Amino acid sequence: MSITDELRHNIEGAEQLYGCECKHLLAVADRIDAEHDKALNSVDDAYDSGYNVGYDEGFASADDWLAQHEDAMAEHGWARLPKDADNVPVSVGDVMEWVRYKDGDPTIVRTVSGIGNGVFFAWSDEQGRYAQYEAHAYRHHHTPTVEDVLTEFADLVRKERVELATIGKDAIAEYASKLRLAEGED
Repeated sequence: MSITDELRHNIEGAEQLYGCECKHLLAVADRIDAEHDKALNSVDDAYDSGYNVGYDEGFASADDWLAQHEDAMAEHGWARLPKDADNVPVSVGDVMEWVRYKDGDPTIVRTVSGIGNGVFFAWSDEQGRYAQYEAHAYRHHHTPTVEDVLTEFADLVRKERVELATIGKDAIAEYASKLRLAEGED
């Protein structure tokens, strides 16, 4: 029940109780309702007649402008997410990997703790502090599957062009342990 409806109800109760008409009080309630409706309609008209359209147009033009002026975005604290070697955006919390040399040193795995323009920041055990890394030199890390390990082993055999019997026991043991780790996955 609105306030004016409550007022009308009380006016009707007073008329019945005292036997008098209160037309002037009913007229005040009617004027209140009319002013209220007029105010609501003017807000709706203002919104429909351009505010909403202008709002959307303003955002569209700002997006176009910012796409053409990325340097202005940086000045205002905006940064595009850096992308890794596979062109996948890097976010805080991602685990990234980098192999130092194709044949030799193990993969270096880092957890992203911050991002910048084309770079990410992560803890460096070698330096004993947080360091900056070029995002395009890293890939998102994934735990190897059985298929990955078998493919890597087949590549080794193909690359060495040797028979399985001539591959060292150490290499076979290494891939066997990798398979045991990969089997732990679903």
